[in-house]
Amino acid sequence: MRLTRIVVFSIVCLVAITGVVVSNFAAPAASVAGVYENFTVGQGSGDLEGMRIVIVPAGGGYYAIVQIAQGGAEDPKPEFVEATVKGRTASFTVGDAKYTATATAAGLTVKDSDGQTHVLKRKPCASYFK
Repeated sequence: MRLTRIVVFSIVCLVAITGVVVSNFAAPAASVAGVYENFTVGQGSGDLEGMRIVIVPAGGGYYAIVQIAQGGAEDPKPEFVEATVKGRTASFTVGDAKYTATATAAGLTVKDSDGQTHVLKRKPCASYFK
């Protein structure tokens, strides 16, 4: 009887310890806040294309700094807009265009009001200030 108690107690302890270890080493949840971009330079033209989105928490809410390049040699003018964040999803409006974005650990999938989808890679936060 005593041996049975020891075996049962050992199994319970093993299960509890495994649960603690797994919860401590599980993949961290992705945060919406971050720097995302997919800028590219055209092969023939040298024009900058793509977008950069920086989402920051501030003043009890979220804001997005959005740059959309549609050709040209310089970084596009940034637009500073309010963003609504729920979980891993952010939505914001730049001019007449509305955007909905979903964050992952690797990047941001952005859908615009025209139905186009853009995939932006997550960049180190310090990359925005270079």
